[in-house]
Amino acid sequence: MRHNFGTVSENVDVVVLGAGISGLCLAHRVARAGRAVLVLESAARAGGCVRTERQPADFWFEMGAHTLYNSYGSLLAIIDDLGLRDRILTRRKAPWRLQVEGKLRSIPSQLSLPELFTSAWHAFSERKQGRTVADYYGRLVGRENWKRVFSPLFAAVPSQSADNFPAEILFKRRPRRKDIPRSYTFAGGIQTLTDRIAAQPGITLRTSATAHALTRRDGHFVVEIANGDRILARRLALAVPAPEAASLLASLAPEVATALARISVANIESVGVVAEARNLRLPRLAGIVPVDDTFFSVVTRDVVPDDHLRAFTFHFRAGMPLDRRIDRICAVAGLDRGQLVCVATHTTSLPSLSLGHAAIAEEIDRRLPGTGLYITGNYFGGLAIEDCSLRSAKEAARLLAEAI
Repeated sequence: MRHNFGTVSENVDVVVLGAGISGLCLAHRVARAGRAVLVLESAARAGGCVRTERQPADFWFEMGAHTLYNSYGSLLAIIDDLGLRDRILTRRKAPWRLQVEGKLRSIPSQLSLPELFTSAWHAFSERKQGRTVADYYGRLVGRENWKRVFSPLFAAVPSQSADNFPAEILFKRRPRRKDIPRSYTFAGGIQTLTDRIAAQPGITLRTSATAHALTRRDGHFVVEIANGDRILARRLALAVPAPEAASLLASLAPEVATALARISVANIESVGVVAEARNLRLPRLAGIVPVDDTFFSVVTRDVVPDDHLRAFTFHFRAGMPLDRRIDRICAVAGLDRGQLVCVATHTTSLPSLSLGHAAIAEEIDRRLPGTGLYITGNYFGGLAIEDCSLRSAKEAARLLAEAI
């Protein structure tokens, strides 16, 4: 991975703010077309919502995104570009469990089957457009099933209540690649992919570089970095959370900034722990979803089993002190603090979408052409990594067309 810590001159074709999966996918496509791309990341390392913790030695686990799928066609095109097919690992099958009143239960055991059968016919007549997740799926499974089982399960996806999300945002049907495992990761974790994107020719990654002001001068964008550097580029792409993008664009593109400011975000506070397998009585699981607790989900590394170690990542509601989070982890996993081999923390943000979000995205897209600005992220087509890749491909294509 190449880092450039000096002031960048005017020969930079494109600056991308944000080295999460959205920014890196855009950078990849632009660099593959022969453009020089500088990616600026405020954090100490790239990845954003993709965060692989690599400790202890020769062991890894995910703190952010956990799974990739063979329906992610846009992302798989990048994987093929980078020659990463031989690093793909198939995820083993393991069950998910609900935590109900402190006990682990199978998902079917908590369903009212009569309510499910009497509600399922709505699948033939209901439409997602203009409906919330709770309204649409609640009609399909029954209101009590929704409240008792499906609302917690859906909240586990974005680590926040998904009840008021637009129904069309989640769980999209996409074509599947038969030559790729249905669900997979990489040797070394998903960050293997983001590391490889950032290290390829044509992309320079600069970490711990926070952009705090954007202006225009003589046909160039001027990006002012917190350390005093000024970076010039003809094209500027933003791949940062919507509130941050709104703040940066307040003077440069006020109408775009106003639309971005209408998108809320939720902070996700994750804690990952590793313990020796011999100290755990918890059965091997893909994850746990509590019906009512201080966390939204637990995701394990049991789907990529190790002979000696097991890892658990808890995605908590925001605002809980770390000591209390560790206490809750130990209680759920049946561990003492002294049995934790390592503890890692990671905080990220995800959009909190609501009805009318499509109109906000359309407003942003209507005002971008001809500005030299490009915006990507998980707040356009959806929160999935594939949605990020698709949005980035669209913006990269527009950038390359306008740069001719």
